[in-house]
Amino acid sequence: MRKHAAIQFCLSLVSAVLLLSSCKKLLEIDPPLSSITTDEMFANNRQAEFAISGIYSKMINGATGPGSVYAAESYFAAGLTTIAAGLSSDELVLPATFNAYDLAVAQNKLTTTLSRKPDAIWNTAYRIVFDATAVIEGIEASTSTELVKSVRDQLTGEALALRAFSYFHLVNFFGDCPLVLSSDSKKNLALSRSPVSKVYEQIIADLVKARSLLSSDFSFGNNEKVRVNKWFAEALLARVYLYTGQYQLAISSATEVINQKALFDLETDLSKVFLKGSKEAIFQLKQNGDDVTFKNGTPEGLRFLFNLNFPTVTPDFRLSDQLLSSFEPNDKRKNTWVGVYPPYSTPAKYKNGQGLEYYVVMRLAEQYLIRAEAIAKGSPGNVKDAIADINLLRTRANIPALDENLPVTAVIDTIAHERRIELFAEWGHRWFDLKRTGKAAEVLPALPQKQPWWGDYQLLYPVPDVDIKRNGQLVQNPEYNTN
Repeated sequence: MRKHAAIQFCLSLVSAVLLLSSCKKLLEIDPPLSSITTDEMFANNRQAEFAISGIYSKMINGATGPGSVYAAESYFAAGLTTIAAGLSSDELVLPATFNAYDLAVAQNKLTTTLSRKPDAIWNTAYRIVFDATAVIEGIEASTSTELVKSVRDQLTGEALALRAFSYFHLVNFFGDCPLVLSSDSKKNLALSRSPVSKVYEQIIADLVKARSLLSSDFSFGNNEKVRVNKWFAEALLARVYLYTGQYQLAISSATEVINQKALFDLETDLSKVFLKGSKEAIFQLKQNGDDVTFKNGTPEGLRFLFNLNFPTVTPDFRLSDQLLSSFEPNDKRKNTWVGVYPPYSTPAKYKNGQGLEYYVVMRLAEQYLIRAEAIAKGSPGNVKDAIADINLLRTRANIPALDENLPVTAVIDTIAHERRIELFAEWGHRWFDLKRTGKAAEVLPALPQKQPWWGDYQLLYPVPDVDIKRNGQLVQNPEYNTN
């Protein structure tokens, strides 16, 4: 182990916690405002807690300070994933001519120069990867007896899970990507892109290890669901297993989470799903609570419902006609989760209510959807169990239950529909679903707002050009260098 290994940190005067190094790029780490040795930073439980708290704070508040309504467009974990993926898919549209960067995303006409949102996703996801890796290394290197084993295990598990979470988004936005598993900037500078399969192997390895280390309750988050525990790792594993076609493992992991009845349950009242005390939440990010002007809302909620505070301002993003027409009659999800500001409809899962909401990262409804899809595709003889899972969500939404004798192919189609409706404008689910099921090349080129369709290469975002130029081992995604 390295003694006195230098780990870079920044002191955030706004959030009053030590934040981990805020490197501008994956391969370019800024000189630290304060350089603290491993022994100092991980000398005791409290100091180590500051390190992990800094990662959570950065994920939800961004690196430029908390309270900004635009944090949702600058950080992948604060709403940028939802906005960019919603525009790239068939969920969100721009109500009028907007800036060239947003138009490029909305029309699937990204280039290496019109790539502000993809660049921000890449850069901020890798910041979390780097920071989480630094915590893992710092805890391992610390010889302090005041950093006790239970805290070492919990914080290491949290860092592993957050790194896996970041890599999940990187691989789904960009495809092959560098695997940063060290805080050594020289090593990172020479990394090439690892195949998607290898990235998923690392994600699974991190989550399996995290699952073995993490607490099974929420005591480390003062009994709020604002820090990951064992069940977040299990839930993310269920998603990853589904994405990689490991259906029996997906069923097993999803079932483990669903069975934690003392911790999680579906909210019968849809208006409570995104509140900070939601029974349905598996993990939430807690935004800074000092922004009185914007009512302490979540960054994503503030961005979508900006006009609640400024009624004369036209919403920047609205729900597409294609999505709105997909709701079945009397679906409570449309009535509860869609905001209508004639002539526009916007996502309204968050109401910006005086600090009553935290940002839901993962919730139980998705686990039912994962299990249903994995059963239908991997264990079709048990398709009635998949139908039962879907009917829980349909009944809650006040729409007719599925016939238990529905054919497997129809069940799979219905699950895709339910995912579209249940998870709309949440964390890029629709964009990722279209791509992983092979439907994107069929659905997107047919949309009026995507004409003319430039090509299926747009289903992956371009790697930031500055990183391509800085690291001779990185290569661009196909066709971007010719457009």
